[in-house]
Amino acid sequence: MQIVPGLHLVDGMGAVVNVYVWERPDGGLTLIDAGMPKDAAKILAFAGTLGIERLDRIIITHGDIDHIGGLAEVQAATGARVICHAVEKDIIEGRQARDMGYGPVARVYVPLMAIVTERFMGYRPVKKVDELVLDKQMLPDGFQVVHSPGHTAGLIALHQPERGILIVGDAFGSRDGKLHMPVAMATPHKDVARDSIRRLAEIKGVQVICCGHGAPVTQNAEARLQAFAASLES
Repeated sequence: MQIVPGLHLVDGMGAVVNVYVWERPDGGLTLIDAGMPKDAAKILAFAGTLGIERLDRIIITHGDIDHIGGLAEVQAATGARVICHAVEKDIIEGRQARDMGYGPVARVYVPLMAIVTERFMGYRPVKKVDELVLDKQMLPDGFQVVHSPGHTAGLIALHQPERGILIVGDAFGSRDGKLHMPVAMATPHKDVARDSIRRLAEIKGVQVICCGHGAPVTQNAEARLQAFAASLES
Protein backbone atom coordinates (compact mmCIF):
# COMPACT_ATOMS: atom_id res chain seq x y z
CA MET A 1 0.00 0.00 0.00
CA GLN A 2 1.37 3.40 -0.96
CA ILE A 3 1.12 5.84 1.95
CA VAL A 4 2.53 8.82 0.07
CA PRO A 5 4.48 8.87 -3.19
CA GLY A 6 7.64 6.83 -2.66
CA LEU A 7 6.69 5.31 0.70
CA HIS A 8 4.93 1.95 0.91
CA LEU A 9 3.52 -0.17 3.73
CA VAL A 10 4.18 -3.85 3.00
CA ASP A 11 0.86 -5.57 2.33
CA GLY A 12 -0.37 -8.69 4.11
CA MET A 13 1.48 -8.20 7.40
CA GLY A 14 -1.66 -8.19 9.52
CA ALA A 15 -1.89 -6.20 12.72
CA VAL A 16 1.35 -7.38 14.34
CA VAL A 17 3.94 -4.97 12.95
CA ASN A 18 4.52 -2.51 10.12
CA VAL A 19 7.29 -2.82 7.55
CA TYR A 20 7.97 0.00 5.09
CA VAL A 21 9.65 0.28 1.70
CA TRP A 22 11.09 3.60 0.55
CA GLU A 23 11.73 4.29 -3.14
CA ARG A 24 14.86 6.40 -3.21
CA PRO A 25 15.50 9.14 -5.78
CA ASP A 26 18.52 7.15 -7.02
CA GLY A 27 16.23 4.27 -8.05
CA GLY A 28 17.07 1.94 -5.19
CA LEU A 29 14.76 0.57 -2.51
CA THR A 30 15.29 0.84 1.23
CA LEU A 31 13.46 -1.56 3.53
CA ILE A 32 12.65 -0.19 6.97
CA ASP A 33 12.41 -3.01 9.52
CA ALA A 34 11.88 -6.69 8.70
CA GLY A 35 8.93 -8.01 10.69
CA MET A 36 8.65 -11.41 12.35
CA PRO A 37 10.50 -14.51 11.06
CA LYS A 38 7.39 -15.68 9.20
CA ASP A 39 7.13 -12.33 7.39
CA ALA A 40 10.24 -12.64 5.22
CA ALA A 41 8.37 -14.24 2.31
CA LYS A 42 5.74 -11.49 2.36
CA ILE A 43 8.40 -8.80 2.38
CA LEU A 44 10.27 -10.37 -0.51
CA ALA A 45 7.06 -10.81 -2.49
CA PHE A 46 6.10 -7.17 -1.97
CA ALA A 47 9.58 -5.97 -2.90
CA GLY A 48 9.25 -8.09 -6.02
CA THR A 49 6.30 -5.97 -7.17
CA LEU A 50 8.58 -2.93 -7.09
CA GLY A 51 11.67 -4.72 -8.44
CA ILE A 52 13.45 -6.82 -5.88
CA GLU A 53 16.80 -6.25 -7.58
CA ARG A 54 16.46 -2.62 -6.45
CA LEU A 55 16.37 -3.52 -2.73
CA ASP A 56 19.90 -2.84 -1.54
CA ARG A 57 19.51 -1.21 1.88
CA ILE A 58 17.72 -2.29 5.08
CA ILE A 59 17.40 0.15 7.97
CA ILE A 60 16.45 -1.37 11.32
CA THR A 61 14.82 0.98 13.82
CA HIS A 62 15.62 -1.32 16.76
CA GLY A 63 16.42 -4.92 17.60
CA ASP A 64 13.13 -6.40 18.81
CA ILE A 65 12.10 -9.75 17.30
CA ASP A 66 9.07 -8.25 15.53
CA HIS A 67 11.34 -5.80 13.70
CA ILE A 68 14.31 -8.07 12.88
CA GLY A 69 12.66 -11.50 12.63
CA GLY A 70 12.80 -11.67 8.84
CA LEU A 71 16.05 -9.75 8.48
CA ALA A 72 18.47 -12.64 7.93
CA GLU A 73 16.30 -14.23 5.23
CA VAL A 74 15.60 -10.96 3.41
CA GLN A 75 19.26 -9.95 3.55
CA ALA A 76 20.40 -13.34 2.25
CA ALA A 77 17.93 -13.16 -0.64
CA THR A 78 18.86 -9.62 -1.69
CA GLY A 79 22.41 -8.98 -0.50
CA ALA A 80 21.18 -5.68 0.94
CA ARG A 81 23.32 -3.72 3.38
CA VAL A 82 22.01 -3.69 6.96
CA ILE A 83 21.98 -0.38 8.83
CA CYS A 84 21.22 0.36 12.51
CA HIS A 85 22.26 2.50 15.46
CA ALA A 86 25.59 1.50 16.97
CA VAL A 87 23.93 0.57 20.29
CA GLU A 88 21.69 -2.03 18.62
CA LYS A 89 24.39 -3.80 16.59
CA ASP A 90 25.20 -6.64 19.01
CA ILE A 91 21.50 -7.29 19.62
CA ILE A 92 20.73 -7.49 15.91
CA GLU A 93 23.70 -9.79 15.33
CA GLY A 94 22.52 -12.04 18.16
CA ARG A 95 25.50 -11.38 20.43
CA GLN A 96 23.60 -9.63 23.20
CA ALA A 97 20.08 -9.57 24.66
CA ARG A 98 18.45 -6.18 24.87
CA ASP A 99 17.72 -4.53 28.22
CA MET A 100 14.15 -5.30 29.29
CA GLY A 101 14.59 -3.79 32.73
CA TYR A 102 14.04 -7.16 34.41
CA GLY A 103 17.13 -7.05 36.62
CA PRO A 104 18.09 -10.48 38.06
CA VAL A 105 15.09 -12.08 36.31
CA ALA A 106 16.94 -11.55 33.04
CA ARG A 107 19.22 -14.47 33.88
CA VAL A 108 16.24 -16.75 33.34
CA TYR A 109 14.23 -14.69 30.86
CA VAL A 110 16.97 -14.05 28.31
CA PRO A 111 18.05 -17.67 27.65
CA LEU A 112 14.42 -18.81 27.73
CA MET A 113 13.42 -16.28 25.06
CA ALA A 114 16.42 -17.28 22.95
CA ILE A 115 15.13 -20.86 22.93
CA VAL A 116 11.58 -19.75 22.12
CA THR A 117 12.55 -17.46 19.24
CA GLU A 118 14.94 -19.95 17.65
CA ARG A 119 13.07 -23.21 18.17
CA PHE A 120 9.46 -22.14 17.91
CA MET A 121 9.62 -19.01 15.75
CA GLY A 122 12.42 -20.09 13.43
CA TYR A 123 14.42 -16.95 14.15
CA ARG A 124 18.09 -16.64 13.35
CA PRO A 125 20.08 -13.41 13.56
CA VAL A 126 21.64 -11.72 10.58
CA LYS A 127 25.36 -12.44 10.28
CA LYS A 128 26.56 -8.86 10.02
CA VAL A 129 25.42 -5.27 10.34
CA ASP A 130 27.12 -3.26 7.60
CA GLU A 131 26.62 0.36 8.65
CA LEU A 132 26.24 2.06 12.02
CA VAL A 133 24.44 5.38 12.33
CA LEU A 134 24.29 8.10 14.96
CA ASP A 135 21.90 10.85 15.96
CA LYS A 136 21.40 13.66 13.41
CA GLN A 137 23.24 11.76 10.70
CA MET A 138 21.88 12.36 7.20
CA LEU A 139 21.64 9.10 5.26
CA PRO A 140 21.92 8.69 1.48
CA ASP A 141 18.32 7.43 1.56
CA GLY A 142 17.24 11.01 2.30
CA PHE A 143 16.44 10.37 5.96
CA GLN A 144 17.94 12.08 8.97
CA VAL A 145 18.47 9.84 11.98
CA VAL A 146 16.77 10.86 15.22
CA HIS A 147 18.06 8.76 18.11
CA SER A 148 14.94 8.05 20.19
CA PRO A 149 15.85 5.80 23.15
CA GLY A 150 13.51 4.57 25.86
CA HIS A 151 11.78 1.55 24.36
CA THR A 152 15.27 0.32 23.48
CA ALA A 153 18.59 2.07 23.98
CA GLY A 154 19.42 2.38 20.30
CA LEU A 155 16.01 2.96 18.75
CA ILE A 156 16.06 5.39 15.84
CA ALA A 157 13.39 7.39 14.09
CA LEU A 158 13.84 8.55 10.49
CA HIS A 159 12.87 12.02 9.29
CA GLN A 160 12.50 12.81 5.59
CA PRO A 161 12.25 16.61 5.59
CA GLU A 162 11.38 17.19 1.92
CA ARG A 163 8.29 14.96 2.10
CA GLY A 164 7.49 15.60 5.77
CA ILE A 165 7.74 11.90 6.64
CA LEU A 166 8.54 10.71 10.16
CA ILE A 167 9.05 6.97 10.71
CA VAL A 168 9.30 6.30 14.44
CA GLY A 169 9.65 2.55 14.94
CA ASP A 170 8.39 1.85 18.47
CA ALA A 171 9.18 5.28 19.92
CA PHE A 172 5.38 5.48 20.16
CA GLY A 173 2.42 3.76 18.53
CA SER A 174 -0.86 4.55 16.80
CA ARG A 175 -4.20 2.96 17.69
CA ASP A 176 -7.75 3.93 16.77
CA GLY A 177 -6.54 7.27 15.48
CA LYS A 178 -4.66 8.13 18.68
CA LEU A 179 -0.96 8.14 19.51
CA HIS A 180 0.19 6.22 22.58
CA MET A 181 3.28 5.26 24.54
CA PRO A 182 5.13 2.08 23.55
CA VAL A 183 4.18 -1.14 25.34
CA ALA A 184 4.98 -0.60 29.02
CA MET A 185 6.38 -4.05 29.84
CA ALA A 186 8.82 -3.79 26.92
CA THR A 187 9.86 -0.20 27.63
CA PRO A 188 12.31 -0.27 30.54
CA HIS A 189 13.08 3.45 30.53
CA LYS A 190 9.74 5.21 30.28
CA ASP A 191 11.01 8.65 31.29
CA VAL A 192 13.61 8.46 28.54
CA ALA A 193 10.91 7.34 26.08
CA ARG A 194 8.79 10.36 26.99
CA ASP A 195 11.75 12.67 26.46
CA SER A 196 12.30 11.11 23.03
CA ILE A 197 8.67 11.71 22.09
CA ARG A 198 8.95 15.35 23.14
CA ARG A 199 12.04 15.72 20.99
CA LEU A 200 10.28 14.16 17.99
CA ALA A 201 7.40 16.60 18.52
CA GLU A 202 9.82 19.49 18.00
CA ILE A 203 10.39 18.49 14.37
CA LYS A 204 8.70 20.96 12.03
CA GLY A 205 6.80 20.20 8.86
CA VAL A 206 5.73 16.65 9.73
CA GLN A 207 2.92 15.58 7.41
CA VAL A 208 2.98 11.79 7.81
CA ILE A 209 3.83 9.68 10.86
CA CYS A 210 4.55 5.98 10.41
CA CYS A 211 4.75 3.87 13.56
CA GLY A 212 5.95 0.33 14.01
CA HIS A 213 2.46 -0.60 15.15
CA GLY A 214 -0.83 0.95 14.08
CA ALA A 215 -2.10 2.87 11.07
CA PRO A 216 -0.04 5.70 9.55
CA VAL A 217 -1.11 9.19 10.60
CA THR A 218 -1.76 11.23 7.46
CA GLN A 219 -4.03 14.00 8.75
CA ASN A 220 -2.83 16.81 11.04
CA ALA A 221 0.22 14.73 11.90
CA GLU A 222 2.40 17.48 13.34
CA ALA A 223 -0.36 18.94 15.52
CA ARG A 224 -1.38 15.51 16.78
CA LEU A 225 2.19 14.63 17.73
CA GLN A 226 2.64 17.94 19.52
CA ALA A 227 -0.60 17.44 21.46
CA PHE A 228 0.41 13.90 22.38
CA ALA A 229 3.82 15.04 23.62
CA ALA A 230 2.24 17.84 25.65
CA SER A 231 -0.12 15.35 27.31
CA LEU A 232 2.67 13.16 28.69
CA GLU A 233 3.41 13.28 32.39
CA SER A 234 6.73 14.83 33.37
